[in-house]
Amino acid sequence: MKHYHLCFWLLLAATIFPVQQSFSQRSYLSIGAVPTYKTDGYGIQLNANHYHSAIDYLQVSLVATFSKEKPNSGVEFPYDDYWLNLGYFTTILTSKKRGIFFYFGGGPSVGYKYINNGETDFDFDAIEAESSFIYGAYASFEMDFFVSDAFSLIVPINGYYHFNSDLNDSTLLLGAGLRYYFK
Repeated sequence: MKHYHLCFWLLLAATIFPVQQSFSQRSYLSIGAVPTYKTDGYGIQLNANHYHSAIDYLQVSLVATFSKEKPNSGVEFPYDDYWLNLGYFTTILTSKKRGIFFYFGGGPSVGYKYINNGETDFDFDAIEAESSFIYGAYASFEMDFFVSDAFSLIVPINGYYHFNSDLNDSTLLLGAGLRYYFK
């Protein structure tokens, strides 16, 4: 009888430990949403990360920003940017016990710049710009602070350079948001 109890407890322990390990670890996928600030505007960044290993990941992000250009003090017009970014990130500093990670990465960026609500006629002769597709690159520095096993606070600083943009070829975005890790 004692032999059956011992086997039962050993079998129970053998199954609980792997199940507990699988539920306590994060998966290889996370999603995030980050409200961002830029000069004379704001935006939103949605991203999905695929973790290749414990120190690096691939990121796909969609970014939409909304701004107003002020070529002189009396005139302004709206423009919007919509970007798709593909990036590779690697860890540059970490404190696993405190749940703090710092990443650096970047990659190509393509998108569309929508200027003056699609109108090409401006009320002034200060600028010549048309809505168009744009391409370039971006670099990002991300700080990741874990709140729980499934959520973290992310603070990205993104720099963009679009080679063929008629208006503001370089852009800096600052933001803070949440990231969810799938189990």
